[in-house]
Amino acid sequence: MGLYDTVELYTDVKLPDYPSVAPPADEVNWQTKGIDRPCMGTYRITADGQLVEEEWHCEDVPPEERPYASREDVDEDGFRYYCGSRERVHDGWTERDDYHGRFQIKKYVEAIDTVVTYQVTFTHGQLDGFERVR
Repeated sequence: MGLYDTVELYTDVKLPDYPSVAPPADEVNWQTKGIDRPCMGTYRITADGQLVEEEWHCEDVPPEERPYASREDVDEDGFRYYCGSRERVHDGWTERDDYHGRFQIKKYVEAIDTVVTYQVTFTHGQLDGFERVR
């Protein structure tokens, strides 16, 4: 499977040939491996065709708030003790007005048992359009 990034679409972003049985496109978390190096980041395509990237930092989570750290069967030197020990904190959004190229976004649609795929094209930070690939 590997790492991927998430792409979110604003409400007014319309996809051509979008399946009518699929959830609304702006409520779907699309996946991509095509923007820079995928690292579980989040991008948005805005209604005016801009690509923005989420900025974030990590903070420590106290052991009492972690899912396994307080269990009696978990040692402090075990890997489960550290599960959930860091969390992402949202810092805002940065415009990617430098992005120039194409990438694909994908989402499995259960109602039609297929992966819906679009190619997204940006020219110098501005959305040129979507093309349904599959």
